[in-house]
Amino acid sequence: MKRIRKSLVVLFLIGISGMAQAQMAGLYGDAREHRNGLHAGNQFRTTFYNDGTYGQITSPPDIGGEWPINSGHQYLIDGNTFVGSEVIDRDGDLKHIMSTVQSCNIQYSRGDQGPAGEWWTFLPLPGFFNPDDDRVAMSKWPEAWPAHWPDIADPSNPRFSPDGWRGSWNGYFGRDQFSADEESYFVADDYQNREFNFYPDSLDENRRGLGIRKYVRGLQWSNALVEDAIFILFDLENIGTHHHDKMVFGYKIGNDLGNTLSGLQDTGDDCGAYDRDLNLAYMWDGDNIGAGGWSPVGWFGAALLETPGNHYDGIDNDGDGIHGPGPIISETMFAPRTLNAGDDIVVIDYTTFERTVMKMPNDTLRIRYQDRILKYWPGQVIRELPHNLIDDNLDGIIDENNGVTFGDPPVTTYLNVGRKYINYFTGEGLDNPMIDERRDDGIDNDGDWDPERHDVGADGVPFTFDQGEGDGVPTPGEPNFDQTDIDETDMLGITSFALYFWPDIPLYDDEAVWSVLIPGRLDDLYQFDNVELFFGSGYFPMKAGETQRFSMSILCGIDKDDLFENKRWVTHAYGENYRFAQAPDVPTVKAVAGDNRVTLIWDSKAEDSFDPITGHDFEGYRIYRSTDPGFNDMTPITDGMGSVTFRKPLAQFDLDNEYQGYAAVPIKGVQFWLGTNTGLVHTYIDTTAKNGFTYYYAVISYDRGSDSLGIPPSECSKFISVNQDGSIDKGPNVAVVRPEAPSAGFVAAGLDSIKSLPGGSTDGFIAVEVIFPDSVRDGHTYRVTFNDTTLGTGRRLYPATRSFNLVDVTTGETLIEDSPDFTEGLELPETHGFRLSFHNVYPQLALNSDLSGWNRSGLYPLAVREYSYNPGALDLQVGDFAIIFGELGIDTSTAFTRQALEPAIPVNFTVWNLTQNRKMKFALRDLDANPGEEGLFTGFTSGRGTRRDEIIILTDSLVGGWEVTLLSSQTDTLLPQPGDTAFVITDKPFLSNDVFEFTMRGEKVDAVQAKTDLNDIRVVPNPYVVTNSWEPRSPFSSGRGPRELHFINLPARCTIRIFNIRGQLVDTIEHHSAALSDGTVIWDMLTKDNLEIAYGVYVYHVDAGDLGTKIGKFAVIK
Repeated sequence: MKRIRKSLVVLFLIGISGMAQAQMAGLYGDAREHRNGLHAGNQFRTTFYNDGTYGQITSPPDIGGEWPINSGHQYLIDGNTFVGSEVIDRDGDLKHIMSTVQSCNIQYSRGDQGPAGEWWTFLPLPGFFNPDDDRVAMSKWPEAWPAHWPDIADPSNPRFSPDGWRGSWNGYFGRDQFSADEESYFVADDYQNREFNFYPDSLDENRRGLGIRKYVRGLQWSNALVEDAIFILFDLENIGTHHHDKMVFGYKIGNDLGNTLSGLQDTGDDCGAYDRDLNLAYMWDGDNIGAGGWSPVGWFGAALLETPGNHYDGIDNDGDGIHGPGPIISETMFAPRTLNAGDDIVVIDYTTFERTVMKMPNDTLRIRYQDRILKYWPGQVIRELPHNLIDDNLDGIIDENNGVTFGDPPVTTYLNVGRKYINYFTGEGLDNPMIDERRDDGIDNDGDWDPERHDVGADGVPFTFDQGEGDGVPTPGEPNFDQTDIDETDMLGITSFALYFWPDIPLYDDEAVWSVLIPGRLDDLYQFDNVELFFGSGYFPMKAGETQRFSMSILCGIDKDDLFENKRWVTHAYGENYRFAQAPDVPTVKAVAGDNRVTLIWDSKAEDSFDPITGHDFEGYRIYRSTDPGFNDMTPITDGMGSVTFRKPLAQFDLDNEYQGYAAVPIKGVQFWLGTNTGLVHTYIDTTAKNGFTYYYAVISYDRGSDSLGIPPSECSKFISVNQDGSIDKGPNVAVVRPEAPSAGFVAAGLDSIKSLPGGSTDGFIAVEVIFPDSVRDGHTYRVTFNDTTLGTGRRLYPATRSFNLVDVTTGETLIEDSPDFTEGLELPETHGFRLSFHNVYPQLALNSDLSGWNRSGLYPLAVREYSYNPGALDLQVGDFAIIFGELGIDTSTAFTRQALEPAIPVNFTVWNLTQNRKMKFALRDLDANPGEEGLFTGFTSGRGTRRDEIIILTDSLVGGWEVTLLSSQTDTLLPQPGDTAFVITDKPFLSNDVFEFTMRGEKVDAVQAKTDLNDIRVVPNPYVVTNSWEPRSPFSSGRGPRELHFINLPARCTIRIFNIRGQLVDTIEHHSAALSDGTVIWDMLTKDNLEIAYGVYVYHVDAGDLGTKIGKFAVIK
């Protein structure tokens, strides 16, 4: 007899430690706590509810699973969770209880209800949202968060915090961690499911259902790799005292393939299938044409990413051991056999799942299974009975023939045929680490632990030198080993699948739902009809206090290949624990509409973003523009399989650094364009925008990724969601704007005047740019002043700019004080609707050698330097200087002491400050030894060496500044003559003596011009023929949608009356424009009685009061 130990502990599957109880004990599901939310963080958009319903409960206004976002193309009407268990009720009867959700308000698609209409379903717990808000708590809605989180406030929670994370987001990655672009969180239980005479909690007779509480998170990323998917995590906790032996998790997809949010139906041609290797259930439209003729219709499905495992049955449930040793299960193994004394048999100890190979005894063999005794005897015919969790045929493997017979003619499907197993008689498969793998067996089952990357110790953090770090062997807590390696679970995955004709399986029929979730029922026979699908995972036990996690993804693709590719990426994201390289922060943008132009301005906070993997890797901005809220009319950039991965931006600006061109690491085969080192800007003026069109702009920050880590670049999200009432929810980096012609007589905001006040010296100047015209204050005068300092060391100190100030002189308000941001090219913040910029900026006073010199050629070269013999600090005069030569005696130098007294003498030059337009004091150090040349500025070579006269330009207090001499030359040159001028030119910074003033002009209407402009009033288009290009398309309406005629160039206040050709009043429109820049009224082409107008000719009359009137006509051609 030999013993084979495959499992050492009593574990059916890997569970998660029990969640918070103490603070949660008094919370129960309540129908009054129902709230809804909207996931719209990428291309997949859906309403959901905090009982676990995804899709529609009420339509409208709910949005079923829509893809792509804002397209109006619907795929999911309802997605529903089912948790079931086989139990014995208090009457001793076997029951299959299915706890589900409320679901949509359609017969056969609703969950269980009691006789008084009360819900016998999962219901939301209070405390996980703001009770004064009607929305589910989501990361994007801080106002919907609770004051604190009950689960976090419980001391038994590993994340326990006494304040319950008050005022913070309860994120999957931790407190106030916003790693996902959108995240939702809610908790529900089946406390109110009173359909059956079963009580799961002996400590609480009021608790019914199965005693299951579920903690649910939704996660979305706009990352191109997973932009077509939503991740949903269910943590199911058994909060009762009943031990469930036989549970199943199910999910139902209510199919809306080919339908539209506007209500158009395309039923009767839908198909579905499953792929167990991918754990994917999916559907497609039979003719690939949606309601109303749209095509292609995408493929849609759901993938199970994590389920409980079964590490005791001897079967490779998840199929990952297929390439290892071991035999393969076939149907021939399911045949019954007669048990004879002396036969080899395998006996399982059901407390440890230890196998013993032995001979069948001559008498009765008794095996304990839970509280039962299983009996076997010679001559007995034995066969494996499916789904009973027992090795009935004594071969050591459990329920290998799980399967179901269904259909007409009957079809039988088996769950495990084709999977590898352990032959306990021969030992084949025992050395396959991927059969019955576990996350607590101390084995790197899949061999993906890498000592170079993962040998970081038990805390999972490198360089802390804790237990196991650097020891060359796997240690629990290190990445890719046991608990941290999700692949080391013999995951059940999808164990059942059923396509069915709606409404053949009412969701409230527990037994009907249980029957389609039996493991091994893989029914894809019913095709090309109005079908929906179920898929499930089971069976698994749940002990009291145990928690099991199910992770899934709902996803779309343009075709089967794209869907399967997207499945590959969501699996990869799950395997990385959803830890994507993080895109930069989302910038905040503001848009200003003008006349055939739109100005965008955004902040710079994205540039300080930190990615925990790649660090500070911000690279630039992209600007996207579209007339479609889904940005679908932009030029597509497709991947290697032809699916749209990116859109070509309208403009792109990137850092001027070493990164440019195509990124080395591709995204789905597409190389991301990093830019051309244009440099960053924070303002963009779109001069290609056309009046009358509604534009959707998104300013996207992106990073450069990491070549060495194999991480591609990432873009931040661009969230925009059109609601049924036409309102728009959008992210801070999205703007919706419509440029229009301005009002009659409109005078644009601008700069009225700007001047530099006398006494200034700078070469620089300031410019004023209007950013937000409606914020400019008419007639306000502003003053810019500067604070200066000195730069340099020792006695060589140079005047320099320190900061600037901006004051509203009209009000006396200081708008900017002591700001160092005066660098040329630096974008300053907008103030009072305008923005300053500084030009020709020099950091400090310095000689400009290129511009200094003589007014003609042929003279001795000029040398200018700082005077270096001052006993104190150097005092360089600020300005440009002209040394003008004439006859001897044109001026007299100033007596000045250097090493000796330089007397005042008549000279042949004078020094003029060109900047200040005044004469300067100067000294002459006359080193000329030739008699008769005293006072003449010369330079020559004598026997004692090179001797040069020196002109020293002095301050009023006789401190030396600039020193000018002549250089010797190898060519024939001349000394300066009368009429010659030497220029000393400097680069002059902004200093305290420099003051600028400017006056702004706000938007206004010139009444005289307005009267003239009445002649420019127009109706466009004219004639109106069927439709026009700027009319909006709503995903919630069918047919042609709303119509628009635009009256343009109107006065700011006027009344428009529209008459038919018979003189009957059709409609009256009052125009009172809040913005003077908007001289447009949009008419919906409905009469005053809200009826559609007929085709024909119409007359309009514009009454502008004192400005006058205008009469015109337009034609409508249907």
